[in-house]
Amino acid sequence: MKSLQNIDSSEIKQIEIIDRISKCLGRGLPAPLSDLKMVVIIPAKNEEDQILSTLQSFSKQVHQDGFFDKAKFEILVLCHNCSDNTKKKCELFFATHPDIFGYVLWLHSRIANTVGAARRILMNIAYARLPDDRGLIISTDADTLPDKKWLHHLEKYIEQDTSLVCGLILSNVLGLQDQAMTYLLAKDEYLLLKSKLESKLLPDTNDPWPRHNYHWGPNMAIKKAVYGDIGGIRPLHFLEDVDLYNRVKSEGYLVRHCLKSKVFTSTRTDSRCQEGFGAELRVWTDWEGVAYNVEGLEKLLRRYEIYGLIKEYYKDLSTRLLSQIATLAHIDKHELQHMVNTSERGEAMTIKMEEHLNESEEWNSLYPNKGVMDVCKELKNYFTQNAIPHPSISSIEQAHNDHQ
Repeated sequence: MKSLQNIDSSEIKQIEIIDRISKCLGRGLPAPLSDLKMVVIIPAKNEEDQILSTLQSFSKQVHQDGFFDKAKFEILVLCHNCSDNTKKKCELFFATHPDIFGYVLWLHSRIANTVGAARRILMNIAYARLPDDRGLIISTDADTLPDKKWLHHLEKYIEQDTSLVCGLILSNVLGLQDQAMTYLLAKDEYLLLKSKLESKLLPDTNDPWPRHNYHWGPNMAIKKAVYGDIGGIRPLHFLEDVDLYNRVKSEGYLVRHCLKSKVFTSTRTDSRCQEGFGAELRVWTDWEGVAYNVEGLEKLLRRYEIYGLIKEYYKDLSTRLLSQIATLAHIDKHELQHMVNTSERGEAMTIKMEEHLNESEEWNSLYPNKGVMDVCKELKNYFTQNAIPHPSISSIEQAHNDHQ
């Protein structure tokens, strides 16, 4: 497996320790079956109330002809820094389900104490165990329930050129407070509308519409060879999944946002990470009347115009195009040139531009975010005026309803 590039010395030392832990834990496992094609990894910290439901979903996996062949996959659970009965519950599950190949790993570590570190340990072990470079390292979470055909739909990508599969993540909305429910459904709709707009303006034959806009740890599968080529997942405190996605894209690998490989995740507000989805839900639940703002139509149009120009630039390296990009992105030409000099391909340049726009005070002052409800109306009107069929959210809403 290649080493990660462009990271500081403290992270390098952390990774060296984590990788030694990975090898140590991996050596204690029995040899993998020769038919192994997929390894599902589940980081778990104090998940005694959730983990059994997650594991039970794997006893129900099916394909079109019956139950899914359990020799094709195994499950690795890492109970890291736990102070409850997560480990005992996992061990009891596998002891009472001998037909499912699953292993419970246990770790208390000050260095490996984040979900990113846990995911790297598990993915490293999965990488070592998969016999074929096309095999899938599949990530989910301990509060997440895979759909009964989850593995069936993911398996189809093993023989395809797709390097990273980002599956659809739906939420179990039962028990959500009204405002949180409203905002969560609005977020789903906004992300679908945004994905449709991007597909229209920046069509990708490898990731065509219909698709979604999620690339997060509860539902992500990466080919073994690609995981090794990019140096593995970084042990970040949070957003390690988004970082992995960005690095895969930057290297020019093919990504698919699959609608059929679905999981249902919890909407708890006491999540194990103080940032991310759980924190967002906590704000929506605790702060009545709080605003939920997103990028509006004009901002999205300009953003995608810039990305389109970047794509064109890498075809003919025109200084005229660079000048247009600098003007639209409100970026200094020297900074833009540095971005170009450090980007081997357009995908890498686009990721860097995305980071610049997200952090740019000038850009965000010029195009301030707007209320999510208003933006959804803007996008729908845009589709109507441009004779573009509205993306339907009925399948997502129905999936939510079916899970209640």
